[in-house]
Amino acid sequence: MILDILGCNGPFPAGGGACSGYLVSSDDRKTRVQLDLGSGVLGRLIEKLDPARELDALVLSHLHFDHMSDVPVLGYLLDFTADRPLKLICPETPAETRKLIKGKFDVYPPADTNIGSMRLEFVQGKHPVETYAVKVICDGSTLVYTGDTNDCAEISLFCAGADAILADCGLSSANWGPAKPHMDALHCARLAKEAGARELILTHLSPLNDPEALLDEARAIFPSAYLAEAGSSILI
Repeated sequence: MILDILGCNGPFPAGGGACSGYLVSSDDRKTRVQLDLGSGVLGRLIEKLDPARELDALVLSHLHFDHMSDVPVLGYLLDFTADRPLKLICPETPAETRKLIKGKFDVYPPADTNIGSMRLEFVQGKHPVETYAVKVICDGSTLVYTGDTNDCAEISLFCAGADAILADCGLSSANWGPAKPHMDALHCARLAKEAGARELILTHLSPLNDPEALLDEARAIFPSAYLAEAGSSILI
């Protein structure tokens, strides 16, 4: 399968950047699922495809704005151009944020499902709001997107056997703590090593952190780690 990184910042974008947004496509591009749609991502998604006609589903890991702020705007696009509702998988809480999602969406809670040639599986992570990691199985490969989460046993078990892990690296090691809402590079690297993953992609990169320092920390444990880069395409 193919992973297109449309945005990789959080909790706010770098100049010229975008927050979390990842397009996952089958090798033949007949199945396409968007993971998160944060600030600045929709325009980049439109450069790749017509969301009203070519996107099979949108999955929101959680309802913090840096992961879903472009969804109401996508709702406008669908209202004007879509012949069918778009399947949207997202948490039900926080309820006040959930009310912002309107338009031609068929909304479902996170639950294991098949979409085209993809198998999607979910597990709840550790964050201040209801949040889910997403496993995508397609074309003989497995990708796990952790969403926003701190280190927890559920995520570790969920990642076991994944070929690639797209991991929340929202904190520096100096700022990490067990009660914090994100992992740091060291925890991401340990997660990938314990899972036996082939690739580790560090994402949710804060403009307040030095990305190269994060990468150095991760590679000390998992040498094949690399940074998510908006505009890049990765064959999983």
